[in-house]
Amino acid sequence: MRSDTMKKKILFVINTMGRAGAEKCLLSMLKYMDTEKYDISLFSIINRGEMFSYVPKGVRVLNEAPCKESVLDRTSKKVLAGYILKKGFQKGYFFKEAGYLWKMASYQRKHEGIDFKKLFWKLLSDHAPKQEESYDLAVAYIQGAATYYVMDHVKAKKKIAFLHNEFLDSGYCPALEEAYYEKADAIYCVSRSICDHFAQVYPKMAGKMDVFYNLLDTEEIREKALKTKELSPAFLKAVKERDEKNQILLLTAARIAPVKAYDLAVPALSIVRKQGYDVKWYVLGEGPERANVEALIKANGLEESFFLLGAVDNPYPYMAACDVYVQATRYEGCCTSISEAVILQKPVIASDCHGNKEQLSRYETGILVKLTPEGIAEGIIKAMDGRLRKELAEQANMSDFEPYKALERIYRFVED
Repeated sequence: MRSDTMKKKILFVINTMGRAGAEKCLLSMLKYMDTEKYDISLFSIINRGEMFSYVPKGVRVLNEAPCKESVLDRTSKKVLAGYILKKGFQKGYFFKEAGYLWKMASYQRKHEGIDFKKLFWKLLSDHAPKQEESYDLAVAYIQGAATYYVMDHVKAKKKIAFLHNEFLDSGYCPALEEAYYEKADAIYCVSRSICDHFAQVYPKMAGKMDVFYNLLDTEEIREKALKTKELSPAFLKAVKERDEKNQILLLTAARIAPVKAYDLAVPALSIVRKQGYDVKWYVLGEGPERANVEALIKANGLEESFFLLGAVDNPYPYMAACDVYVQATRYEGCCTSISEAVILQKPVIASDCHGNKEQLSRYETGILVKLTPEGIAEGIIKAMDGRLRKELAEQANMSDFEPYKALERIYRFVED
């Protein structure tokens, strides 16, 4: 074994350690990293999130006393809001950064609307604890605070930035972001569509951009899918009744937020059921739109058909037990849940946005639908055909999950 003094040092930075796709993929990457050869460290800008509990052995967590609670609950939001206000007024930060905040807010208003989280990512980055160490490589694993932090506040010989969503769709202002990505030695995008889109925004950076598909721990996903005792009593009951009543169970694992288009999913299920199909839809996740979605479910009379089960530690038994996985969202970069469903050989219905289209094309499976209630309903009705579901599940091509080969593209920045 190499002594620690001989090891090259790599730092990964992420915005939060909440239960979400990018966090899952980062943990999978860390699990595959060669900790015998490299000193691997992890830092989260927001010192909170359930996924702190799953950091692989051999990885140093630089956060002090990390909170392993949700980043989406009310307590978390209150704590974060208080922190932003405190730091904003401290040493006149709001005044000093007034120009940046005004430009960012103005851009957001003209496009997707004000997103307070993205508006204050820079504040959170500037006030996060600084790292005194120097690194051979620093990786900003997601856009926003992690990218600002790595580019402005980390001492490293080389720096990499990851993009997980199409840039403009994510609500970032090109004029304000350009300087950060200019500092990166490489920009890795988790899909070709993200890469092409980013190159259109910043043509001069195209030479240092490339696609780096998400890494997932396929063995762990399949192993956890067998833990059926972790299923909720309500879902277990539905699984038992499905075979007796010839029902179809749909599943979506995604936060309850506007981008995930539950406002279209609920009326889509109403259309399906009005046509006589016995379908139930289950959702794993929490988020700011829960109350609105619950009201929409009630308005459509779907209290016994559309269920919000909340966030769960292990979504895989649910995926393994469902008949169809649905990801009908407004935009996606490279959806982790779609990959997980395909790994578990589940047929997938997804909205026809760039990320989903590319992903299902790679896997050679799935049903793409228009992002309307009618389009989603049409895809669900199409998937009622048992022979088609079986065909979609069997034809999935997962040959691109080669984590150790992919990681050589990270190591080369350290070894050069």
